[in-house]
Amino acid sequence: MRTMLMGAAMLLALAGCAVTGPAGGGPQAGRIRDVAAGRFIDRPALIGRLARADVVLLGEVHDNPHHHERQAAVIDALAAQGRRPAVVLEMLRADQQAAVDRARREHPGDVDVLAGAVDWADSGWPPWSMYRPVFAAAYRHDLPIVAGNLSRQQLDTLRSRGLEGLSAATRTRLGLDRPQPADERTSMTEAIREGHCGLLPEEMLPRMRGIQRARDGALARAALAAAGEAGMSVVIAGHGHARTDHAIPRVIAVLAPSRRVAAVAFEPAMPDNPDARPGQAPPFDYVWFTAAVEREDPCAALRERFGGSGD
Repeated sequence: MRTMLMGAAMLLALAGCAVTGPAGGGPQAGRIRDVAAGRFIDRPALIGRLARADVVLLGEVHDNPHHHERQAAVIDALAAQGRRPAVVLEMLRADQQAAVDRARREHPGDVDVLAGAVDWADSGWPPWSMYRPVFAAAYRHDLPIVAGNLSRQQLDTLRSRGLEGLSAATRTRLGLDRPQPADERTSMTEAIREGHCGLLPEEMLPRMRGIQRARDGALARAALAAAGEAGMSVVIAGHGHARTDHAIPRVIAVLAPSRRVAAVAFEPAMPDNPDARPGQAPPFDYVWFTAAVEREDPCAALRERFGGSGD
């Protein structure tokens, strides 16, 4: 069970938010949708709005380099407006913060030293070259880099024992000391199920949901602490963590309701992406459509692991 959870959790992180499709993009590629207003806005308008937020969530499909290029562009644009956000990353665990700080202190001008310091090549995340623009932007403007994910020990505990394995103090700090509202539980469960192509055994869903909630809580706490110190934080994470219906925005609304949060999702503008269809209202404040990348069927590894044909 624990091995299955470890594999499923990584597959959720790396494949669950992706949309299958060939390289390229639809006619909406490059456009930015204001979801609440139901219209498109230009890049300066988006940056102006983000600059007024306390926490900016930049949700990505992890293996799409276009998303990381735009994340870096947002950081550059915010810096040009005089904001100096801390950059909080899902890809870095809390126990790696000391290594991050040491690499920056000892090699302040060499962003690639950081990759070795956190053993990126063996981390399971997409290649360093994809994420390098984001880190380079933080280095360029001398912005804080914050490890936003749970520690390795906490992640291992969650996979083996669930939320009950965390101390009461940790659960409270992460906003896990309250029952999950029914609407959040439903949307999160469906997102996990869909992200696993309908192949995840039903008995694994509660544990996976607990892991997702804990990671949302850790990222929210890191974002709030960083914003308190730097005046603003930008969170780099899979767009499942940026959803306004059950993820970081909901946690922050409970932990710090006065904080202003802006959730941006970078999405491939492909015909098979439901969020790219007219009339859809995806669970984000803004959707920035990009070109897609050619990728293998993300359900293939899940079919091999769990069997079945998927939805």
